[in-house]
Amino acid sequence: MNNNLLVGLLIVVIVFSLYQAVQINDLKKSLGGGTVTTASGSTSGGGETYEQMMARMHPDQVQASSNSGPAMVGGC
Repeated sequence: MNNNLLVGLLIVVIVFSLYQAVQINDLKKSLGGGTVTTASGSTSGGGETYEQMMARMHPDQVQASSNSGPAMVGGC
């Protein structure tokens, strides 16, 4: 009796997993064929640099020239 219950539960889990795999595959196809595009228009994989992300997310904190550091760090 206990083995039959275990086998039945295993079959239910496998069928449910297959059903969800089909759903995910259909959803992936309906969303654009598997290619992910960011809001800026670039496809996934390229990404953006840390400096580009900071300029986009915190425009008030980014200096005009990112190459030049502050003239004095610390001190009075």
